Amino acid sequence: MSSSNVYALDRHVSRRSRSESGRTKLAEQNELLAAALSNMPHGLCMLDSDARLILCNPAFATMYRLPQNLIEPGTTREAILAHGFSTGQGPISGVSDYLARSAEAKPGQSIVGELALADGRTIRISHTPIENGGYVATHEDITDRIAASAKIEFLAYRDTLTGLPNRTEFQRSFDDAVQAAERDGEMFGVIMIDVDHFKDINDTLGHDAGDALLLNLAKTLGKAFRRGDTVSRLGGDEFAVVLRGLAGPDDLLRPIEVLQTQLRKPVEHAGRSFTISASLGAAIHDDPDADPLHLLKNADVALYEAKSGGRNRCVIFKPSMRTQVEQRIELLREVRLAIAQGEFDLYYQPVVDLEANRVAGFEALMRWNHPEQGVLPPAAFMAAFEDTDLSLQLGEVAFERALGQMRAWIDEGVEFGRVAVNISSEQFRTGRLAKDIAEKLAAWKVPADKLTIEVTENVYMGWGADVVAETVCELHAAGVLIALDDFGTGYASLANLRQFPVDRLKIDKSFVQNVEDDAIVRAVINLGASMGMKVVAEGVEKPEQLAALTAYGCDQVQGYHFAKPMPAAQVAAFVKAFGA
Repeated sequence: MSSSNVYALDRHVSRRSRSESGRTKLAEQNELLAAALSNMPHGLCMLDSDARLILCNPAFATMYRLPQNLIEPGTTREAILAHGFSTGQGPISGVSDYLARSAEAKPGQSIVGELALADGRTIRISHTPIENGGYVATHEDITDRIAASAKIEFLAYRDTLTGLPNRTEFQRSFDDAVQAAERDGEMFGVIMIDVDHFKDINDTLGHDAGDALLLNLAKTLGKAFRRGDTVSRLGGDEFAVVLRGLAGPDDLLRPIEVLQTQLRKPVEHAGRSFTISASLGAAIHDDPDADPLHLLKNADVALYEAKSGGRNRCVIFKPSMRTQVEQRIELLREVRLAIAQGEFDLYYQPVVDLEANRVAGFEALMRWNHPEQGVLPPAAFMAAFEDTDLSLQLGEVAFERALGQMRAWIDEGVEFGRVAVNISSEQFRTGRLAKDIAEKLAAWKVPADKLTIEVTENVYMGWGADVVAETVCELHAAGVLIALDDFGTGYASLANLRQFPVDRLKIDKSFVQNVEDDAIVRAVINLGASMGMKVVAEGVEKPEQLAALTAYGCDQVQGYHFAKPMPAAQVAAFVKAFGA
């Protein structure tokens, strides 16, 4: 570039040299300097003590879209700024601070500042005063760098699906709350949230539906809690909230009630409607003498209690829960070991047909042959049935034991009728139950009409009722008998009964054993007769109970009046002796 055309650089420098012998050398230096300025990635300008332009490089002119007349020596800084404002790229913040600090700077001392421009860019300026009262400044566009940094910050501290703070940010917020509690005695709370049966939603409705549910829950959480509360997604279907500056327990309970109300509203996705249910565990730090660091564990304990107690509810932590949870965890550990060692078996309680006076079948009931405590009934290990994995494992044990025993009885010629096996909601939720049962029946060569599955009302009416209906219809079509267990204790209606193939209605023993519920027992028997279903009364222990049921026209009964659940080895003798 020529010295006269690159922003008057050559003219300015050459006036300072009158020596003819030095012109060539100076020209070469000017050319090198001009080349360096032209190829700088950042903008550079030099102004004199009157804030007038001495020189600038092409990057500076391009950065601020300066016309030719504003890059000539003598152009005022105010004129350049005015051009920026008129073209929508003037600074909107940082100017006052930059000018104040640069005015106080001494020669050789660099001052760095950042200007936010009206067009969205951010410019970093390095300002260095020079001896004559002017200054040299470099201008760097750091907009992309800031955006990249913000993206990195987002990825580091935000959940990519919901945009909520992630586990790292939750921990940071919790640590801040702990410090405030220790320093100022501030009261704060933590809520842990798990979506109930989220895996089933993904498996049955697809991951798109699962994502839609999580996004809906994120929005719902945002509405339920205050702007200053930290609502985080910890991962998967786990969410957590840190609530700062609480005045009392009500400040913790109030948003929980709002959230539970919001969750009752159905979610629409791809033309389908489904509801979210969630388990919540909450804990509050309201004791200055307590260690606030224990709050996370307390909230986890409360969440565990909420899930083990049936889900779709909120539990507030109490110190007594810690012992209960520890006991439950120990029990589950023992059950896992017992399954591996084959300690679970089935006992069989006879079902008697009143009109024919014969054994119509048996209900298979799980028993734990505990090495120290002896034979334990289901009530002793009920927590295992509330655990998803263990419930499925125990269900598998029940089917294998029952079908294997049925095969043995068939080979021995024992007239056992049908064997009823109880089915849990977790087994239905796999979506493979009908296929699994069909394969097991085939593997053991047991006819389908020898098997009854018992399903409680709550399983029929709970989440995934369409999956349950589809499964029982498929099993019924294959010849498996369907029994509705504990009828009257849940919330099935007459309309619900018509939707499902039900062959047996089982009256819960609580009605049979309570004289005041006599009208209910008669109503169920009449209902069953009108709908072509046989009615089985459970818990028959006294002769007067048997007499009343016989008079009402009940079809079948079971209970201690005839026999307690017995080991498989006693069944053949019982059948042979009955009615003899």
